[in-house]
This record gives sequence, C-alpha cells and structure tokens, in this order.
Amino acid sequence: MTKYALASGFLCSSSFLLGLLLETRMPHVSHAASSSNLPAHHPRVPQSSSSTYIDPKFHGHLHCPYAAKWLVDGPAKAARDLGLDSRGRKLPGGADRRRRRNQEDDAASTSTAAAMGRCDFTNAFSGQATCLEFRGAAWTEEIMMARCEEESGALDLDLDATKGCRDGMEDTALAGWCLKEGEGDGADERVEATAMTISSMADCDGNRMACQTFVGGRFVPDGVCGGDDGGGENDNVFDGETTDAGGTTCAIAPGAIGAAHQAAYSSGYLRSGCPDTPAQNSPYMWPLKWAADYESHSMPAYTDEVVFHAKGRTYYALDKNWKRSDTVYQKGVLRTIGQSPCSEEDIDPDFAEKGLLGCWKNQTDYMTTMLHLGNMMYFLSYRDNVTDALRPGETDPSKIDECISIDLAVIGNIRPDWFLDKRGDDTDVQYLGNQHVYYSDENRTSVPKLVKQWRKKDFASQYFVMSMMGNPPNRLENNATDNIPVEDTLHWPLILNIPGEGFGDDQLQVYRNHALLTDDDDDLFTLVQRYEAMGGVCGNARGGDDDASDIGPPVLEEEAYIPSDLEVDPNSWVSNEYTFSPVWQVPTQEMGDENDDDGGDDAASAAASSGKATTRVSDRLTVQSCHDTATNTIDLSFHFHDIAPSSTTALLPWMAIGYRSSDVCAMTPLEGGSTPLVLVATPPNESAPTVYKTELPPEAKSMSSEAFATMYANMVPLEDVEGDVVYGDVVLESALLADPTAAARASSPFGGEDDVVSLRYRQSLDEDSAPDAMYLMYAIGMSSELGIHETRGCFELVSFPVCMTDGEDAVQVEIDGNNSDGERENGEEGADASSSGMVTARAASALSSAVIAMAVFGVMV
Repeated sequence: MTKYALASGFLCSSSFLLGLLLETRMPHVSHAASSSNLPAHHPRVPQSSSSTYIDPKFHGHLHCPYAAKWLVDGPAKAARDLGLDSRGRKLPGGADRRRRRNQEDDAASTSTAAAMGRCDFTNAFSGQATCLEFRGAAWTEEIMMARCEEESGALDLDLDATKGCRDGMEDTALAGWCLKEGEGDGADERVEATAMTISSMADCDGNRMACQTFVGGRFVPDGVCGGDDGGGENDNVFDGETTDAGGTTCAIAPGAIGAAHQAAYSSGYLRSGCPDTPAQNSPYMWPLKWAADYESHSMPAYTDEVVFHAKGRTYYALDKNWKRSDTVYQKGVLRTIGQSPCSEEDIDPDFAEKGLLGCWKNQTDYMTTMLHLGNMMYFLSYRDNVTDALRPGETDPSKIDECISIDLAVIGNIRPDWFLDKRGDDTDVQYLGNQHVYYSDENRTSVPKLVKQWRKKDFASQYFVMSMMGNPPNRLENNATDNIPVEDTLHWPLILNIPGEGFGDDQLQVYRNHALLTDDDDDLFTLVQRYEAMGGVCGNARGGDDDASDIGPPVLEEEAYIPSDLEVDPNSWVSNEYTFSPVWQVPTQEMGDENDDDGGDDAASAAASSGKATTRVSDRLTVQSCHDTATNTIDLSFHFHDIAPSSTTALLPWMAIGYRSSDVCAMTPLEGGSTPLVLVATPPNESAPTVYKTELPPEAKSMSSEAFATMYANMVPLEDVEGDVVYGDVVLESALLADPTAAARASSPFGGEDDVVSLRYRQSLDEDSAPDAMYLMYAIGMSSELGIHETRGCFELVSFPVCMTDGEDAVQVEIDGNNSDGERENGEEGADASSSGMVTARAASALSSAVIAMAVFGVMV
C-alpha cells in the first residue's frame, strides 16, 4: 500500500484567517522566523503553505469528484472562489469545538482594557504582517507566549499601553479591531484584539463582515472607520438561532456554500426543527442522527460504463454538525482533475493522453475513516497488526496508525434540508414528485420502490437528484404507530445522483441498512479526541511552497473539462420549491402578478413600452434586450439590484458584464485567452463611475494585482471602442449617482428604486439578424476597486424581439420571475406588434465557474 509523507500544515487561527481576508499591511514590526515550541500534540506551523496532499487511499470518502482539487487548493481559496466576502476564519472544530459567546457587559469592559502585550507575526498564507493585542489583566506572560507561538510570532511586552498595535501603523491604515475572547480557564477575562486594516480588498464594511462572519467576533471601528460602531452588535450574516449556552444552531454557511452546508461554527440543527426555514419539520428532511451503508458508482458522460466503485458506511450527527465515513472498498479508475499524487504504475494511460489524471484504486482489504467535525476534517488510517478485525464504526483509538487534519474554514457539514429548499446563493431546487424506481436493497436485490425526488442545482449549472423513500414500512398501518419502530416511520434517503461538475465523472450513490443514532453513539465521532488524549498527533495536511497571490481557482488547460450528463437542460428545468413542511407556507402569486421585490411590475411595464424581452437572471440582475433592425444593433439594458455605496468612500462597487465564448460557464475561455468585459468602475481620484471596455485575463481569477493593473490600463470608454464591434448610446443611471437627471431615471423601469444601477447601450452586429443566443456573465464587486466579487453568475439571452419605434404597439413580455430556465412559448423571436403571444426570456443562471463546485455540495454528502 503506497503511503506519502505529508507536509506539516498551518495553524488556522482567527488572526491567520483575518490576514487571509484583509492582506493586512503594517510596517515596522518584527516577525519570528519559525516556531519550535508549539503546544503538545500540535502540528508544526510552516512559514508558507498552499497545497494539501490527501493520500489517495482517502479518496473514497470524498464523494464529489472535485473534492480532491478543493483540498489541494485549501479552504481559503474555496471561500474566495465561491464569491464570499472573505477568505476564511478560525471556526470551532472537533469534538471540543468552541461555542460563540454572547457579548456580555463584563466582556465589553475587558475588550477596552489596556493591552498587556502584542504579538507580531507574518501571515503564513498572505505573507503580510499582522498584529494581535492581548487585552485584560488575566493574560499572563506564559499564556501570551504560548498563544503567540501558535502564530509563529514575536511577543512584545514592553509597549506603550496607549498605542499597542497602533505603534508603527499609519493613521490611514487602521479600520478597527476584531475582538474575540481567549481560550481556557478565565477566558472571559482575556480578549484577543486583532488590528483590522483598510485595503483594496476590504473597506470598513468589509472589515466588519470579515470579523463577524468568519471569526464570530465583534468589530469595533477605530481609525479610518472610527465613530459609532452601531452598538457593537454581532449582526452575523449567517442565519441561525442562539442558544442559552451561547452556541448558534441552524446556522448555514454564507454565499453559495450555504446552499448545502451548515456554517462550520454552528452547533448543529435543532431536533425540534429550525424556525422560519422552508423545510421546518418536513418529514422528508434527512434524519439528524443516522447511519447507512453506502455504495457509489462513477460513470463517464455519454456512457453507462462504471469506471469506479466504492463502498463503506457513513454516520451523521447533524444536530452537532458531525459526520463520519468509513470506506472499506475502492476499485477502478478515479478520474478527477487535481486529485492527489498517483503512483506511476496506477496512472490510467488513456486519460493521461488528454492531459488529465485518472488513478487506479484497489482498496479491498483495509479500512480508512474520515471525520468532519465542525470546521475540521480528519483522515484516519489504521495499523496493520491489530488483533481485532477492523469494521465500520471502529471506536478504539489505539488502532489508529496515522491522523491527518485540515481546517475547512467556513464549511460545516451538510444540512439535512439541503435538497429541499433554495436558500444560499446561486442555487435552485425542483421538486419532481413521485416515481417508482428499482432499488438495490440490503441483499443487493433490485426491488421496486416509490420515491419522492428533488433536483438541486449548484452554481456550476449542474444538478443533484435526491430520491427519498416514499412509502415507509408502516405506511398502510393507518397511522397506528404504537409498538412500531421509529425507523419504520421515516422517509430514508435511498439514492443520490451526483454530478461531476466539470472535474470528474458523475456518480450514483445508494444508501442501505439505515439506522438511527442516539447520543450514546457519540463515541463514533470522538475518536480523534480520544486519540489525541492518549498522545496521538493529527498533523495538518497543508504544506509546500506558496504564492500568496495565487488564491483563486485553477486555470484549466485546453480541453481540461470533463463533461457531465447532469447539466441543467433549460427545456426541463422549472423552479419548484416544495418541502412538505407542516409549518412553512408556500408563497403564492396570482396569475400574471409579478409584483415582487425585484420590481416585476416595473420591468413588465417597461418591456411593454419598449418591446424588449426581460430576463430576470437573479435577485441582483435583470436584463432587457431587443434587436434594432434599423441600425442592426442589439439594445441591452442591465439593471443591477441591491447596490449600496461604501460607508467609507461613498463610492459604488464595480459591476461587470462578461462575454463568454461558449455556453460553458467559465470566467475565461477553457481554450485560453481573456474574456471581454463591459465594466462599470470608478477611476482613481474620481467620484463617479464610468462605463468601460476591458479584458478579464485568466490571472485575475487568482486575484493577481498585476492582472488588475492590466485591466485598469486596458480600460477604454465604451463609446470610444473601435473595431469589429462598436457600442453607442451608453447610459448609466441611478438614484445613487450624484446628479441623476429626471429624464435618465424615467428611462429605466427601476428609476424609482434607490438601490438599482441601470446600464444601457447598443452593440453592433456582424450579421443582419439577431443572434440565436448571447452567452454572458455578470459580477458585482465588494468595493469600488477591482478585487473580490460579492456575487456573480452566468446567463444566456435568447430572446431579441424587434425594438419598437414611436407609434408602434408593445410586444407583451412575461418576466421570468422564478429565475428558472423557461422557454419561448411561441417558438419565435421578433414577434410583431400584432402578436398576441407571450415571449418568455430564459435565464440559465449559474456561478461564473464550475471550479470549487464540490465545496457547495460535495465534501459533505
């Protein structure tokens, strides 16, 4: 059995992860070069790290094909690539995970106490300097020294109490402080205060978001952001309930991750049901504590040939945010982009000819274990010379041979209602109803089963299919549940179809031999805690050279895209959120009533008056389109919703429309090259945005400062663009602009809304007719400077009716209010004014890249 020497990893503390987000820059501070005296049982902290190497024997635990690549790049990249507002956080993990504490009065007094010392250290990921103050009289030199050594930092006890981390910092750099209680005995009398700084990646609001969302701390404005801190409330963006013990339950992760995952710091889901959620108390939610045997088969697209086969048993305690997976069998070729190293003799030559890695597996006589506890994931292998045979559910820590860990940052375990609702960003759900299927039972016998099915769309515009048991064994017992086992009343998960998401083969997974778990089974999940208690060490999986600027998604080589048979088909997808919750009420609308928060009536009215087709891409973007036959141009209007200026600079965030080269949802072409952009941005030293044409290079996905500089340098005012495609009648209008004219605002269907920015222009055509489709994408930045986006998505425009001229009647347009993939009901474009048909625009909404797709759904299934 091939084994690898795993590089030691980093200590992902609160300060470390804040550095990931903010790229803190503080001059004139000293840094320790290394750490040689870490606490007992703690992995060594490297000076730089980027790669995560997971032994191939553990791949069977990662049921989504892109999981291995996600682990290679690390959770910080996953958070960034998923369009979050931050790159990571130190979250409670393991069996003894910390709970978030309420901000009590005594803690508040400690937070303002004088600094007893400061720790200066170099962020191991970004390479930037970070400063941490130790506030409160309960900090001793010994405790401060140990805490600072965890960061490989230099402790300074001889400091001016009135300055602390301010010493040596520019006045314009400090944004405020992120306050967190210390750990251990007397923690409520010790506060860690991390200096937060203004940068191109985060203004005052961004710093507050980072502290509250990814660290669970309390942000106190200071310096540039000084003044009223809004009461210092920890108004976390995560959706959750706070328990009396200070823990947070029912919290889902931010952004696209929340479409399937709990927040890593969450204490879990409530057994009584999570209030105000669409699937509250639904009988079709996954049980909170359960176990089942699983068997998965991987099939390439366009064929039913099974190329990879895995078996094991999985265990969930979702009320505590825990999962365990024991894999006992892997055989076949695992075909994924970015998986861990594979021995040369195990590489599949046919796949290698395509520049991709297919690795043959043959695990038939040993077991491996994966544990996902809060934000921490552990991989366990066992000694070969154990006297008792290993079986799934092993609880003896003395049998462990090796333990590897990785901090998953914001990503907790799957939420039990993940497939029922469309909470989270850039996702959708389609309840399909009943269907009889052939199900392979415990005896591997195919038996007919009635299932209820749901499709869950991810931001890669592919979908999962969850088949839940439709008829529990007691279904015909007239609801007489006396003396009937609880297991016989449940709608168990039976079959899960998992898409390859561009980085691997599709999978079909079957669950058998289901059983409920209780708190008495917690020893299944505390194996690592007991292993460490007996002196074992779980080393970190991250290690290797690091390029701090390379924190974005990988850039695929030409043809490095594995097709899937589970791509969203716009002809079959209909948004349909139905959960069978006895509490939640399904939103209803009258036929033809599109009066929602996105200005449906206004958009419909505008479409009727302009003859434009209207596409509701998402809650953040509505698009109108038509073909001006007189000038042979496409008339486009993009309405960006929920836009707010920065509280620090009062500038609007950047907004962009990208022109994709194909229907593949990728930020830049898979064959290489840049993506043309129409960019709304505020130039340096200016106070109002302008509309430009520029290019998005592949390096920008890695947040390269050089790439952003190139984008700025290549910006040309849109109306001044020369070449085969030219633009005209460029109008940017919003109540947020300094002096919007009444005429400009009146021309937009959302002119009466204060949080909408509307961009309109005409684009010339090469042909004499409107295109069959335009493949586009959009993004909205976190600030006015190019950098992290707040949200993004791919979409298609397929409807281009003839633009109206004065005196013509309107073409009726129906708004796609469900953000689903509808189709033109008449089957024709450019219907004339006398047409009585309705034209429905189609939105194939998805995130702008399939990369990191597993982080949304994969690692937790």
